[in-house]
Amino acid sequence: MKRLGIKATSGILSGVLLLSTVIVPIESAFASSIVKVQENDDVLFTDEEIQSMEEFFMNYDEDEFYRILEIAVNETKSEFIDPSVAEEILNKESNDVIVIVPYGKVTLTAKAGAKAIKATMSKVGKTGWNKMIGKIESMTGTQLAVLHWESINKFLDFAVSSGGTIEDALTSFLVKKGHFNKTVATYISKAFVLIVF
Repeated sequence: MKRLGIKATSGILSGVLLLSTVIVPIESAFASSIVKVQENDDVLFTDEEIQSMEEFFMNYDEDEFYRILEIAVNETKSEFIDPSVAEEILNKESNDVIVIVPYGKVTLTAKAGAKAIKATMSKVGKTGWNKMIGKIESMTGTQLAVLHWESINKFLDFAVSSGGTIEDALTSFLVKKGHFNKTVATYISKAFVLIVF
């Protein structure tokens, strides 16, 4: 009987030791993969911001958006580092007729487009850019977090290593990093190209 107790105790102890040697590495493996997922999966936008932007861009009217952009640029250009960049943003010709000319620059490679965007944004400056986007947001009643200075700079870092056009790179960025559906991401890309080119 005493032998049976010793065998049972040693069996239980060996089972616990065996189980703990298997469980600890498994927990470590899962914990490290969870940490890796969290490091790679930056949350750029809240669910409310995504929903708001999706609703806005699904009903997006390019002419109306350009009219709002023109008002926002004209009202905030005094905040720009170089106020003359307002004409570049609006693509004004010498006769003061507004001409929408986003096509052509849309086909820029992502790397060249990122360089052109950085040049435009540096002339506007962070304060001027955020005030211009803030004015657009107040006029549309939509928080356009994707167009904020910080979001654009995260995109530019992504675009430098992307292939294809600048519009394709932004669409890909919004789908992969921003968790937008592809249709909305395409509309946002077109609106962004309209602003910076």
